[in-house]
Formats: sequence, C-alpha cells, structure tokens
Amino acid sequence: MSPVKSLDARSREQLETYVAETMRQNHLYGLSISLVSDGNIVYSHGFGTRSVDPPLPATPDTLYGIGSSTKFFTAIAILKLVEKGKLGLNDPVEKYIKSFKSDPENHPVIIHQLLSHTSGYPDLGMANGVIGHLLGQQSIWSPLGKVEDLVSHINRAHSERVATDGTIFMYWNEGYILLGQIIEEASGMKYTDFVKKNILEPLGMKRSTFERSKLEADKDSMVGYFMEKDGSRGLRKFPTHPLIDAAGGLLSSSNELSNFVEMLINGGTFNGSRIIKKDILEKAFAPYVRSSFPPSLGEGSYYGYGITVDKNFLGHLKLGHGGNVAVASAYFGFVPDLKIGVSLASNSDFLTSPIGDYALALLMGKDPEKVLPWVIFQRKVEVISGKYETFKGGVKMVIALKGFVLTADIGEGTESMSLPILIEGNKYFVVQGPDKVELDVKVTSPEKVDVRFDRMVFHKVGKL
Repeated sequence: MSPVKSLDARSREQLETYVAETMRQNHLYGLSISLVSDGNIVYSHGFGTRSVDPPLPATPDTLYGIGSSTKFFTAIAILKLVEKGKLGLNDPVEKYIKSFKSDPENHPVIIHQLLSHTSGYPDLGMANGVIGHLLGQQSIWSPLGKVEDLVSHINRAHSERVATDGTIFMYWNEGYILLGQIIEEASGMKYTDFVKKNILEPLGMKRSTFERSKLEADKDSMVGYFMEKDGSRGLRKFPTHPLIDAAGGLLSSSNELSNFVEMLINGGTFNGSRIIKKDILEKAFAPYVRSSFPPSLGEGSYYGYGITVDKNFLGHLKLGHGGNVAVASAYFGFVPDLKIGVSLASNSDFLTSPIGDYALALLMGKDPEKVLPWVIFQRKVEVISGKYETFKGGVKMVIALKGFVLTADIGEGTESMSLPILIEGNKYFVVQGPDKVELDVKVTSPEKVDVRFDRMVFHKVGKL
C-alpha cells in the first residue's frame, strides 16, 4: 500500500479536530505538527499560542523543548563515533569514564546497555531532581552540578542494579547523560558541539539548539507552561542544565525535526548528503528488548538505541520517540516502508505520541477512530467520564482518567472510596480487591448516562 501524498480536506479536518480536542482535554496552550511523505512536508500547522501574554500564535517553526526525543540524537552521535572507529558498542563505560564503577571485572555496564536502557540500573531520581529544582518543585533533592557528581551518585547506588545481562528494560535517563560524557571523551569535543557539527548543521537544523539564551532570543519560540496542582498551567522558564543535555535538552521545531525524520526514512541521507552509513544507522532500529515505554495498548513495542520500535503499527514497522520536560513535550515517528513521518511539539507536558499515531494513520489512508487502540480506548472513556449523583444528590461520583487509569471516586470524606475501572470490549468493570464487578452502564445520549453499581444508581449530571 502506498501512502497518500497529502491530507485531503476531510482527513485534515479530522486531524485538526482531534488535536483541538486533545489540547482542550489536556489544558494545552500551543502545539505544532509537521507531516512528511516521500521526502516532502505535506502538512504543517501551528495550533493555539506559543505565548499567552503577549498572545503569540504557535507555528510549525516555533522552537520547543523536545525532551527525551533528544535521546535519538545522542544515539546517532554514538553511532557516528562507531562509524569513525572511535569507540565500540561493547566497550565498558569505565574505558571512557574512569571513575565509573559497575563491577568492571565481571559484569561491566557497556555502551550497548546504556543505549538500550538495559544496564540493570533503575531510575535514580536525577531527572526529577534536577528539573524539579529548576522549576521550583523541590520534591527530590539532587545536588548534582556536574557529571562527576552524577557518577558518584551512581557508584553509591551499585546495590540498586537489578540485572547485569542486558535483558531487562528500565528507562534510565542517567545512562544517556553518561553517553553524553562518553561522546566528549571519545571525540574530544563538547557533546553539544559534536551534535551540532555532525547532525544539526548537515540537516539544515539551523535554529535547533541546546542553549536557552537562543530560545529566549528567537522571534518564534515557546513560553513554557507547567501543570500546577490545581490543574491550571503556570508560566515557567524552560529548564536547562548541562546534565540533561544528552538525555533531553535539545530545542527544535516541528519543521526542523522533519529534516531529521526524513534522514531516518532515507537510511541516513538528507538532500543527497550522507549523514551516517545505513548499516550503522540500522543498528539503532533493532528491537533489542521488550519495552513498556511509552505505554502501549499493542503487543509489538520494543526498544532499540534511543528509539522505540513498534513491530506492528497497523501492519507496518514504526519507529519513534517522545519526550517531556515538564514545560514542553514532543514526538517524532515514521513508517520506513511507506516513507511517511510525523513530528510535533507543545509548550506543555502531555503524552504526545497519540497525536503522532493519529496523523500517521491518516497518512496511511486509515480511519484512526476505527483502527488505533488508544483512540478506541479514549472514546470508551469519554462515554462514561463525568460527574454523577444518586437520587437528589445523595451520593456523588466522579469518573475520570487519571494518567492511564480510569477511576471512579465515590462519596466524600471518610465515606469515600476510589476504584479503578477496567474496560473489556464494550463492558466496564470496577476492581474491588481480588474481584472485578461489572457496571451496568446505560447510555441514552452523551449527556444522559446512568451507571448502576452495587446498590446505587448514579446519573450523569455534568462533564469534567
């Protein structure tokens, strides 16, 4: 099957409606998206505002923080050094970072394990601590100023390593910071300079940067909005710190990210120039380990080197990566055999990949509402979500999606309880200890929904 060359009016309207709904539900201010097909940008659009005060529109050229989407740039940088013979994928970390200790005699952490998140180390709190400090959310105290501090922190956590054989996937931001340092040691250049010279500049990504000063000086750049405890979005400066550069520090636009996506689709070339050898690049695309990240309703999710590998996206291989840095989020994804791809970013944090998948499905000529598990799940959630009361408001209930869990909060005060809801087919169940109990759901219209649970009958009285 060949992809469509562009979105027709109906598909464009469907995508823009879905984006608008998603922005409303997630309290997003701005979002930009670009789609590529056969080497051309076939759709690019900005939604909402990149700044509320002064009010400025989001555009496909707006600069955003792309968070962990940066990891694949780091992976490409490592593979460039492999291509140049400067390092090997099975080299131990200690070869480049002398102070790093991970049982080097018997079970050293190797570069392959850092790239694929299979070192066996769990999250040690670096990202939350550093970013939380920069945003004034000091829930975790991590006084880390330089790589040496991080290495010392990891060395003290040696007993936390749960596996050494590289078969367990645990997403590890700290590992990508180590990769950034390895790049510096092997290349003799600053990490950011190496990425700029070997990836950004050859791809024509002239405005993409790791420097917040350039973000603030740029005439088309995001203002970050942080989710406050009350659900509102508060103004925050973009958090930058040398420690997070290689794990999630890049700033880019959806249009410039499209150049990166096009290079990946073309096996390492862009505008006729070879960025990286195809056989070296394809090492990143191998499904090294089964992945639970990002959350997926499919069965084919794996992790390569800095990239997720979905073996069965509507019958095709899809690769991509998302990112979130508290005041910004992003995603890029592509289907190699169809030569189509998507890049998008927002100035708030949220799960970006569903919008990317929605757009890719449309480019494949499919109806996302009928074929994407996440969208089908969303629609079933929408049916039942809302505010409920029993007769005359005797007992109140709120059904809402919290993160990835649909929950029923019933009652108030000491008499309240919170129960997770499972969706199986077109049926809804609440979980009570070891049991699940089916809810009797009667839908007369989107506004009139009745839910019978145990001895109570709840009537929908409002939206969330």
